[in-house]
Amino acid sequence: MFAIALFEARQRLKLLSTWVYFLGFLALSMLWMAAAGGFFKGASITFGSQLIDSPRSLMFTTSFLGSLGVIVIAAMMGRSVQQDFEYDMQHFFFSAPIRKHQYIFGRFLGAYLTLAVIFTSILLGAWLGSFIPGIDPERLAHAGALAYILPYLIVILPNIFIFGAVFFILAALTRRMLPVYISSVVMLIGYMVAPGLARDLDYKTFAALIDPFGTTAVIRVTEYWPIIERNTRMFYPEGVYLLNRVIWASAALSGLLVGYWRFHFIANHDSGHSRSSSTGEGELPQHLSHTSANTQEKPDFQARSLGWLLLKMSWLNLRETTKNIYFLVIVLAGVLMMFASSLDLGSMYGTNTYPVTYQVLDVVSETFALFMMVITTFYAGELIWREREARMGLMLDALPIPSWLPLLSKLFALIGLQALLMLVVMLTGMAVQVFQGYFLLEPGLYLYHLFLLQMPGYALTAVLAIALQVIINQRYIAYFAMIVYYIISVTAGTVGLENPMLIYGNMPSIVYSAMNGYGHFLARERWYEAYWGGAALLLVVLSLLFWARGSNDGWRQRLQLARHALTLPVLSAIAAGLLIFVGAGSVLFYNQHVANCYKSNYHKEAEKADYERKYKQYAVIPQPRITDVKMNVEIWPEQRTLLVKGRYLLQNKGKVPISDIIVTQDNTVAQYGVRFGQQVRDGLKDGELGFYTYKLSKPLAPGEQLNMDFELRYAPQGILGLGRDTPVIANGTFFNNGIMPHIGYQQDWELSDARDRKKHRLAARERMLPRDDPAGLANNFASNDADWITFDATVGTSGDQTAIAPGMLVKDWSSKGRRYFHYKMEQPMLNMYAFQSARYLVKRDWWQDVGIELYYHPGHEYNLERMDKGIKESLDYYTNNFGPYQHKLVRIVEFPRYQQFAQSYPNTIPYSESVGFIAKVNDKNPKDIDYPFYITAHEVAHQWWGHQLVGGNTRGSTVLSETLAEYSALMVMKKSFGANKMRRFLHYDLDQYLFGRALERKKELPLAENENQNYIQYRKGSLAMYQLQDILGEAKVNGALKEILVAYGRKSGPYPSVNVLVDALRKVTPADQAYLIDDLFNHIVLYENHATSATARKLSDGKYEVSFTVSAAKVRAGEQGEEQDTPLRDWIDIGVDDKEGNSLLRERKLIDQKENRYTVIVNGRPAKAGIDPDNKLIDRKPDDNMINVELQTQ
Repeated sequence: MFAIALFEARQRLKLLSTWVYFLGFLALSMLWMAAAGGFFKGASITFGSQLIDSPRSLMFTTSFLGSLGVIVIAAMMGRSVQQDFEYDMQHFFFSAPIRKHQYIFGRFLGAYLTLAVIFTSILLGAWLGSFIPGIDPERLAHAGALAYILPYLIVILPNIFIFGAVFFILAALTRRMLPVYISSVVMLIGYMVAPGLARDLDYKTFAALIDPFGTTAVIRVTEYWPIIERNTRMFYPEGVYLLNRVIWASAALSGLLVGYWRFHFIANHDSGHSRSSSTGEGELPQHLSHTSANTQEKPDFQARSLGWLLLKMSWLNLRETTKNIYFLVIVLAGVLMMFASSLDLGSMYGTNTYPVTYQVLDVVSETFALFMMVITTFYAGELIWREREARMGLMLDALPIPSWLPLLSKLFALIGLQALLMLVVMLTGMAVQVFQGYFLLEPGLYLYHLFLLQMPGYALTAVLAIALQVIINQRYIAYFAMIVYYIISVTAGTVGLENPMLIYGNMPSIVYSAMNGYGHFLARERWYEAYWGGAALLLVVLSLLFWARGSNDGWRQRLQLARHALTLPVLSAIAAGLLIFVGAGSVLFYNQHVANCYKSNYHKEAEKADYERKYKQYAVIPQPRITDVKMNVEIWPEQRTLLVKGRYLLQNKGKVPISDIIVTQDNTVAQYGVRFGQQVRDGLKDGELGFYTYKLSKPLAPGEQLNMDFELRYAPQGILGLGRDTPVIANGTFFNNGIMPHIGYQQDWELSDARDRKKHRLAARERMLPRDDPAGLANNFASNDADWITFDATVGTSGDQTAIAPGMLVKDWSSKGRRYFHYKMEQPMLNMYAFQSARYLVKRDWWQDVGIELYYHPGHEYNLERMDKGIKESLDYYTNNFGPYQHKLVRIVEFPRYQQFAQSYPNTIPYSESVGFIAKVNDKNPKDIDYPFYITAHEVAHQWWGHQLVGGNTRGSTVLSETLAEYSALMVMKKSFGANKMRRFLHYDLDQYLFGRALERKKELPLAENENQNYIQYRKGSLAMYQLQDILGEAKVNGALKEILVAYGRKSGPYPSVNVLVDALRKVTPADQAYLIDDLFNHIVLYENHATSATARKLSDGKYEVSFTVSAAKVRAGEQGEEQDTPLRDWIDIGVDDKEGNSLLRERKLIDQKENRYTVIVNGRPAKAGIDPDNKLIDRKPDDNMINVELQTQ
């Protein structure tokens, strides 16, 4: 056995293909490290603050690149045994003096050893890549040899065994390679489906177990590791990762042993694919008898006949490909993948959306693309090599037909196979919708999206796969070339190649919205299809020139024949391909680089760096403040054109005269003009960076005011309007005052990421100023050029649309086929406003004397009642606890899902169609969270926290807006849905906080020092405030909030800092609970609580006595996650739940030691008991807080 293994390994190590694989993975791994290390200027591969050669990073590099080697494993393992049957060598081996186990396991071990050598290239490449000159040394951990050895031992070698065993035994039993390829596709299902399922807390462990590569399991084990652990801690097999490896390795070993038992060591054993003859021995089939032969037939090379023959050959190839059991397996695999992916369709907080058609199609785009790529790759090889493997190649090549017939017939068959799979996807998608109780099927949208949008891209892939097989003429090297292409195409954007014109088959993403369909993006898509279609035609011609026919399959021979094959039709096809490619490419290039001034991410960063370098000096020049805004906005949806005529009233609120006014303007504007209320002299005019200065003829004295009139025009540029984009779309326009002129230097336009600043040679800086910095407190967080403004806007739009702006509608009218709406805000507001226009329906209601308006797209009525209820209950709670609502109206306005968020402007809340309008909330399901209600409550809360109380532009100030809005929404939810529902919501907040701190790009800060970090201000903030009200009492906390709202609401600079909140809460906190304020706001504190044992016995009165032991500890973390123990003397809940998760007992205990034992009496039968049962505390392992109760018998 070992002799055969060594012989097999030696022979394979002599093959060119082995070293092509080795060098290919070596190069890919080195390039990956170079990109992650900052070698390429435009690269954006990032691991947050995680170092690129840390143990965890190397685990993921190895896992990702190793997963792409599944084709190599299939080729090596399958061919190691299948080639004996292909070349009829089984007679020799099966009659030799070797036993079955020596043959089977010898072949397997030989292939395994070869693959083990090939895949050392991934870690070798990662190691060599860390020495590439130009890599940022600050991104290197220099973790040592063990960091490279462990991924090889616990990722590479197990995966070779798991996949290799399956592939090897399938090839041995079927004596064919196609089943091997099909099995590789099937095994990819778990890998593709697992990441989506892992977003749901309920499916995280399951997702980690079904991934055969173990990647999702690695994520599950390490997801909460802080920065310092991600950079230093070695990854050893543990927890769910170890279980994943045991399950898959056991399954693979079982398959290998069963396969060995089923394998027949007989040369002529029927594998199930041989065909029995219906004729007797020596008898010719009837269709070959002399009487049936037609000797009068002559070849017919008329174009019509050749066209008919092409169709017949294409059909024959497609039929031969699809009529077997293997294609059925692929179909079933695709169906299974679609159904599995739909388990978390549009999931948010574990609650799905309605399976509207575009959501189902999103699943296809996200998960089916890799599936289709692998199938296309395998079947391209199968089609090209089918006749040669059946030893019929020479005979068929001798037929009097042109070479383009077999080439095109195989290509059309492959595209036909893709179309069949798209049909399966369509039917499966509709089945998913019906299965989930949704019957608003849209077959037209399915057909258009799948066959007119996705199929062209898949067809381009089919052309490339066929071309590589033909030109390379080495089946498995061509497969590897497709792997390289896939890696390049999916990572191009992260290494600075964002321009879709650079990578074959790449196209800009196109998103379907129920409100706006595919919009104007569709025309651009068609031009890209034409562009790459021209390239595909050239690939087809190149394949024809190098088509291997007869015995002339050597490279030199094919090159010589290609020269002679340059006939007029071939040259015409080349000319047509070039014409299409160059013509469409010229249109795209003009639109992108001339009319639109296309900028890569690197160039956008460079612009920001230039802005800071050139104009930072102007940041200290005193500027007037905007006090009044008047707008005339003309929206032309059909032309996607926007015209704004506005007037700012500027006031010098400082103590010195102002001689120079600085205007910063969005540089995508097509036309920009400004005029002041006095004579000015133009200064700087930098349209590229949007920076302008104006010298006043008469300095603006303190307290004086000055009008500033401006005019902006945004219009599509370029051929067919495909150049520079605009804020306007056909239906669902949404833009805010970010496109309007700003007064003064804008620090928000600077680069903030430390690595980006270093890349562009800028000095390091803090993301925000200290929390009490006077300069920071002079401005609010929303704007640095205004305090509170008066606002008046008239908005015009198409005759069938409604235009929305903040304020009360004063008047609406129609003129010349257009509609106009005049809005005026009844009181001063922040310099923060947005405009929307669409064809809306409106739901109206009242809460006391406050009007409620919900503007929505027809068909999106699903959650209007939930939003309406959310507004009413929020207004009721906030008014009673914090103070009056400042407006006469609150409105929600839907906008397309091109952006996915909701945001609160004064009395108006723009709300994406994808974050609540199509949510499918089942009130009877305890796991569903009514997130349309929650989001609505959060955004309404901003009318108090953000639009009444607004903090300065310093660290921690967002706590006064985002954290308090989050807390307010939680209180409304608790009142509406009960404390039990909050347990699940808080668990999601905890999950997102712990995961967010692990991905921190710079440093984690305490809540009161946060620098607009979402995982802190939202997630940790909600946990902190919920815990505070739970211990202190809701009334105390709300009283403190009302107090600061009265004291600082609607206050101008200096604006309050987060200290006003911290001090107010400290004032209402008893001495024995004072630790809460510092732990929650001024430090980073985590708990290490878990239950260790629990038993129960039934008492004579029917109640249960539950005894359980818990462990409790508290640590304080640093900015990078470094931890140190801290004394524990905290009030912590203990609890007992029944099997449904309902609370049987909650008691708060003062815990001051690590080990604690409690005995309690409960009324119901206990199922779990433990500490912090509702996940109110920030615990890195919340799942071990509760333990199953062992019921003792009497």
